[in-house]
Amino acid sequence: MVQPPRAQLYFHDERWIDPIDTQLRFEAVVYNTDHSVHWEVFAPNGGPGHGTIDQTGLYNAPDKGALPSGTSELIVATARADPLRKAFAWVTLIGLGPLPAPVPEIEIWPKRVTLYYESFFDNRYIDGSNKRQIFRAFPADAPDPRVRWLVNGAVQPGTDPWFTYIAPNGGGTAEVTVVAQLLADAAVQDDAKVTLLNYQWPGF
Repeated sequence: MVQPPRAQLYFHDERWIDPIDTQLRFEAVVYNTDHSVHWEVFAPNGGPGHGTIDQTGLYNAPDKGALPSGTSELIVATARADPLRKAFAWVTLIGLGPLPAPVPEIEIWPKRVTLYYESFFDNRYIDGSNKRQIFRAFPADAPDPRVRWLVNGAVQPGTDPWFTYIAPNGGGTAEVTVVAQLLADAAVQDDAKVTLLNYQWPGF
């Protein structure tokens, strides 16, 4: 006979579970002969099991993978003195498995700025720091943190996490879209808006 005859364990890669709850030692009792046994794990249909058991009876649950919660395993102890003498136990594997892999994200800062054209109307009176803006991209959970920058859909040089936008020479009031996207995955992106203005002396 095998003890315990039934057990419930968590998958080996179960989130937030103590590893001790993913393994169990089974004991076999053999009467009237050599007490040693051979341990095996099978699926209920007789195929190979998903977990493992060593020859001391220590069963280790498998990783979840595609296995559904509630998967059953058959533990078989075979008497070494007589291979026809077998005893059985059941293990039910439960859980959700590991946490899903984090989804890559990117955030751009600042989100909205107002700048003046480089030279138009009386914009020469405006300090140069008000005609350009450094944007910073913050990739998160991205294996490749390089960034592609776009201004109104046009790709800009460089893949650094920062980008300096310089206002053009002149034009009417307009809004420009600056986009930061992961170089490895263009679907992961964020955008900022730049409003371009002109200054006319005396400012009213």
